[in-house]
Amino acid sequence: MRKTLLFLIFSFLSWCSLAQQRAVHGKVTSADDGTGQPGVNVVVKGTPRGTVTDANGQYTIDAAPDDILVFTFIGMLPQEITVGTRELIDVAMAADIRELSEVVVVGYGTEQKRLMTEAVGVVKSDAIKDLPVPTVDGVLQGQTTGVQVSQNSGTPGGAMSVRIRGNTSLSGSGQPLYVIDGIPIITGDYAQIGYEGQGINALSDLNPNDIESMSVLKDAAASAVYGARASNGVVLITTKRGKTGQSSVNFNMYKGFQQVWNRLDMLNAAQWRDYRKDLTGVELPDNGVDVDWQDQIFRTAPMSNYELSTTGGNDKTKFFISGNYFDQDGIILSTAFKRLNGRINVDHKINDRLSVGTSIGLTYSKSNRVEGDASLHGILPNGISTPAVISVYNADGSYNQSGPYSNAVSIANEATNENFTYRTLGNVFGEYRILPGLTVTSKWGVDFYNLREHAFEFNTVQGQKYNGLGFETYTNVLNIVSNNMLRYETSFGQHNLDVVAGYSFEKKETRSSYMRGQDYTDENLQYINSAATKVDVTANALDHGLRSYFSRLNYNYHGRYMVSLSGRIDGSSNFGPNHKNGFFPAASVAWRIGEEDFIKDNLSVISEFKVRASYGLLGNEDLTPFSYQAMYGTASYHGAPAIYPSQIPNPDLKWESTAQFDVGLDAGLFEDRVTVSFDYYNKQTKDLLQAAPVEPSSGFSSAYQNVGELENKGIEISLGYNNRFGDLQWTSRLNVSGNRNKVTKLYGGQPLDAGRGGNRIMERQPIGVFYNFKSLGVDPSTGDIVFADTNHDGEITTDDRTVVGNPNPKFIGGFTNTFNYKNFDLSVFLQWSYGNDVFNGSRLYLESLQRGDNQTTAVLRRWKKPGDITDVPRATSDPVAAANNVRVSSRFVEDGSYLRVKNVTLGYTLRRKFSDKIMLSSIRVYASAQNLFTFTNYGGLDPEVNYSGNDVSVVGTDFFTFPQARAITFGLNLKF
Repeated sequence: MRKTLLFLIFSFLSWCSLAQQRAVHGKVTSADDGTGQPGVNVVVKGTPRGTVTDANGQYTIDAAPDDILVFTFIGMLPQEITVGTRELIDVAMAADIRELSEVVVVGYGTEQKRLMTEAVGVVKSDAIKDLPVPTVDGVLQGQTTGVQVSQNSGTPGGAMSVRIRGNTSLSGSGQPLYVIDGIPIITGDYAQIGYEGQGINALSDLNPNDIESMSVLKDAAASAVYGARASNGVVLITTKRGKTGQSSVNFNMYKGFQQVWNRLDMLNAAQWRDYRKDLTGVELPDNGVDVDWQDQIFRTAPMSNYELSTTGGNDKTKFFISGNYFDQDGIILSTAFKRLNGRINVDHKINDRLSVGTSIGLTYSKSNRVEGDASLHGILPNGISTPAVISVYNADGSYNQSGPYSNAVSIANEATNENFTYRTLGNVFGEYRILPGLTVTSKWGVDFYNLREHAFEFNTVQGQKYNGLGFETYTNVLNIVSNNMLRYETSFGQHNLDVVAGYSFEKKETRSSYMRGQDYTDENLQYINSAATKVDVTANALDHGLRSYFSRLNYNYHGRYMVSLSGRIDGSSNFGPNHKNGFFPAASVAWRIGEEDFIKDNLSVISEFKVRASYGLLGNEDLTPFSYQAMYGTASYHGAPAIYPSQIPNPDLKWESTAQFDVGLDAGLFEDRVTVSFDYYNKQTKDLLQAAPVEPSSGFSSAYQNVGELENKGIEISLGYNNRFGDLQWTSRLNVSGNRNKVTKLYGGQPLDAGRGGNRIMERQPIGVFYNFKSLGVDPSTGDIVFADTNHDGEITTDDRTVVGNPNPKFIGGFTNTFNYKNFDLSVFLQWSYGNDVFNGSRLYLESLQRGDNQTTAVLRRWKKPGDITDVPRATSDPVAAANNVRVSSRFVEDGSYLRVKNVTLGYTLRRKFSDKIMLSSIRVYASAQNLFTFTNYGGLDPEVNYSGNDVSVVGTDFFTFPQARAITFGLNLKF
């Protein structure tokens, strides 16, 4: 009887509970654009009952009036809603803007930012989506601490210099390792036709709009898994991939124009004739010509970008497909860059254990370059140096080629300088789950880069000199990579363990040919087979291989105490049998003090507080392959073929190695509305590769040896702010970095000189300091430049040269503020460099006061009579005084600090009810300005220059360098 009664009671209670429950349904959407959110977890709080939203964001769940529904999704702020009497509950989920909660891509995996022990900078796609920057390295500028990005020139698609925590090599490129979707890629400048600093950037073939995120691995703990190529830092690029849910189509475009933001103040015709009279004593007649040559060579240049992409998928297959066309004319005549990109990323889940996928990117690009910088045949140097009294055209409409100057307009219109690249970058991968927590992954990637250069001149001064001059080059680079990895993740109690072990190999093949011809019969017959004289024909082949074993272990207890250990063994064909393999270990620890009870209970304002430290060894194998071997070249000897030794062997050649210590903290306040990050690092590099002198009896003057040392020390500070005030959301990011570089050891203490501005590498000084004569100004009695007699011997000789400037900035940084108010968005991005000097080499010609070149208006204040107080010497033909006027000295070293309003973007997203009427999910229009304002005391065209491109020893020198442009664009974002 008792059992029957209990059964009836429980049955009645269960029936009552079920009677209270009813079907609750609704739609979960994104608060940003109102689109349905698939895959959102909907759970009745405190129970196992739950469901997941479908492809349209719809859900249905049984719930009682007192139940609380919990909505959660990765990257979204969770929401809890009491059911009450409602049967329809729609939810708009906002993005989780808390910086410290995000997941970060690191070497061979991902980590939660809160649990990281390493120093990693992160740039998300939303920070770069509206920047009209065509290259992936360009979008890094000012976005994260410790990364100095210098646009060496304004050449469309041109090379940039990227330095992560300073220079760590004297002979290598100084550039970081770039890894896209886990595969190291081909970078650098493979051009064989010299255009001074106007290099070709292999990274310009990649579409920034395909980027989902970029992780900059800065310290040894983060970079050590890339071993022998990590001393300059590592940039991990993750491309966009498909998402489960309803497919969407996105169309993004912008069009605009570019203009030169700054011009030099040059003498007009009357001022130039007065200057020449002062110089020669002869008054020139007025020929009625007054040409502003900068108007002739600079132009308003259009630029446009079109992108179409689609993404979607289900629980089995996800895809992302995109196509992009970018078209940019340069602000200097005849310069341009065009690029066509396509990408397909697919992920497929075969079953619960096996997943496969692929990423394929295809690129075609064409660039038109011009000679520049200090070239005597460049458009910019000839155009600016040509006096205003020389006309562009003769009376019959032909180019005026009279005088000592090449006609800049004829060079632009008549010279052909075309460069074509074809690139395939792809990978396939498979992942198999052996046991719960244990997976094996294999990824194979290929990067094929083909560059063809075609140059020809016929009607220019240079073309006429050679009766037609042509070049044709081909470069093919093939890089094959395989990464194979075993990963184990497990948790027991409060202990969490993640272990990765893997094997990788890489093979790189480079093939190139170079042909130069002259004596052509017709300007329309431009190729080498039409040249009567083949001056130079060469071909080269070079192979390089790398074999690696790597491992990483991450452990944390209770999400509070973290330890990470990593290491890599690299074997490189670049080094001899004595040092072919290198081991690069690293260790890091972190303590989340903010999780301790004494913080939680007493300082509730602190949402996160973590301290961390790391130490590790990194390598640099960036040198000419097989430098350790005895090499031989071919030649002709008395008309017979011959072989001669071209390189002395050094079997003891080994890696440049960098030991790096880092200590930092990460803090979040007021639920991460305010975030703070600080790092101090100390990098000590030894075994620097230098071409050191050898005994003359060997038959060689020098050979590569490991003989140098240098250091980099610095601090990095990052501040973030996220908050909402009613309908206004404000996000702010500020980063400041300071690096101090110093060479501590060179072979025999002997300095190395390089560059037109007197760059020098010397002990106890930063790399590339300006080492030349110190100008004391103009003697009021004579009008001549006076130089410091630093050794006090009564004479001015080369021994009186001294350090007169430093091209390395004291601090760099960026400051971004983003505001969202209802349907409006506004972003303002500032970027700066402080404390760096620039050698203004253009002034060697434009303020020479001795030649026929046009001069800047600074010479209007030149010395003219005894007693004049001025900083500009007299115009003179006296050989000694004239030589001093162009002596490389501190007179031409200027403060290169600048602050740029790098980007300002104002956008408006149309209301949803309007976009729904035309069957669109979202419509956004915007206007953007790039390089809107630049505040600087530098007197040249642009303070952010380097005529020698990516050279690590020649830094901060301006010789008629192609300036950056101000760009105004108008854009449209459509989502279907």
